[in-house]
Amino acid sequence: MATTNLFVELLVIGVGAACWVGLLILAAFGVEFTHFELLKTYPVLMTLLALVYLLGIVSDRIADLVFDRLFSLPLRAKYFDHKRDYQDARRLVFSTSNRLADMHEYGRTRIRICRGWSLNAALITVCLNVFLQAQCSDMPWFGAATRWGTVGMVMLSLACWWSWRMLCLTEYLKIREHAEFLKQKKSQPRLRAVA
Repeated sequence: MATTNLFVELLVIGVGAACWVGLLILAAFGVEFTHFELLKTYPVLMTLLALVYLLGIVSDRIADLVFDRLFSLPLRAKYFDHKRDYQDARRLVFSTSNRLADMHEYGRTRIRICRGWSLNAALITVCLNVFLQAQCSDMPWFGAATRWGTVGMVMLSLACWWSWRMLCLTEYLKIREHAEFLKQKKSQPRLRAVA
C-alpha cells in the first residue's frame, strides 16, 4: 500500500475520532473557551493535523480489536475453516500477484474506513448527547437536536457497520477464489514450445 494512501486513510478515520474528542472537550469547558481565530494559524493547524492522524491510528487499532473480537469470526467462517487458512490464502495472493494485491489493498482501505467510522459514529452519538446535555440543555432546540443527532449518528454507525460487513464478505470470497486460482495455476504443467 502506498504511504500516501495509508496517511489519507488514517486522516479520514482520525477526523471521526477528533469529532467525539472535540465534543467531550466542549462539553467540559464550553464553547466560550475556544479561540477559533487561533485555529487558523499555521502552527496550530499542523499540530491539529498531527493529532487527527494520531487519533486515526489509535481509533483504527481499537476498532480493529473490537470488530475482530465481536464480528469477524462468523464472517470469515463462511469461507475459511480457520483464521490461519485465511492468512495463508491472503499471503499466497499477495506474494504471487501485485495486481491482485493492489485490488485487495483498495478493498482493505474501505474496510478499515468503514470499521473506524462505525466505531467513531457510535462514540460521536454518546459525546454529542453529553455535549448537548452539558452546554445546551436550556436551549429551545435541545430536544430536537438530541433526537435527530442521535438518530443520524446511529444510522451512520449502522450504515458503516453494514458496509464493513459486506466488504469483509467480498474480501473473504475473493481471497479464497484468487488463492484457489493461483494454486491451480501453479500446479498445471507448463507447455513447452515446440521448436
